[in-house]
Amino acid sequence: MVKWLWRNGILGGTVLRTICLPLLLVAFLSGCISPQSYIDTALPVLRFEDVPPAATPRPVQLLFEFRTKGAPNARATAYAKPIVTETVTKAGLFSAVSEAPVADGRMLTIVIDNVPLTDDAAARGFGVGLTFGLAGTMVSDGYICTATYAQPGGARNTKSVKHALHTTVGNASGPPGVQGMKPDDAAPILIRQMTLNALQAIRRDGM
Repeated sequence: MVKWLWRNGILGGTVLRTICLPLLLVAFLSGCISPQSYIDTALPVLRFEDVPPAATPRPVQLLFEFRTKGAPNARATAYAKPIVTETVTKAGLFSAVSEAPVADGRMLTIVIDNVPLTDDAAARGFGVGLTFGLAGTMVSDGYICTATYAQPGGARNTKSVKHALHTTVGNASGPPGVQGMKPDDAAPILIRQMTLNALQAIRRDGM
């Protein structure tokens, strides 16, 4: 699981600096502590059927990029792109979703930017490794999903939604009333929910 965090960088620089090194120390010394992730509850949880289908679906070109603090993150893009593509396809707004340009030039661009939220995360992270997990820590990472739908004639519709993921190591408690899960289970849910909320916002404008 630590390898997943390091390889994909989905949780951003804050979590990598705060969790990975202390967690490696803890795992080596005790072998009994693993992170738990909690998806923030501020963003509505949507189902595919919550996004009204388009009256006349048209094909669209989908462009996607994952960024970390504004900089392109190729590994995270490669991980998240299939999830975003599947979500856009199943939402029912388009007759086909393609990486290549489509006949009438319709284009959907989605960018997810990971913005760390915990300023003192690096300092607090050392407490986990030095106390063998007796003192835990929670790190929160923010995500901004921006979707831009461009139609023939130059009409553009841009919507942004914000989300957050909270991750704990050691004896730290997660947000009250939020179910904890493995980070590799939480990431696809987080990505799917941001994408659906952005699509619903675009659909409400009458695309």
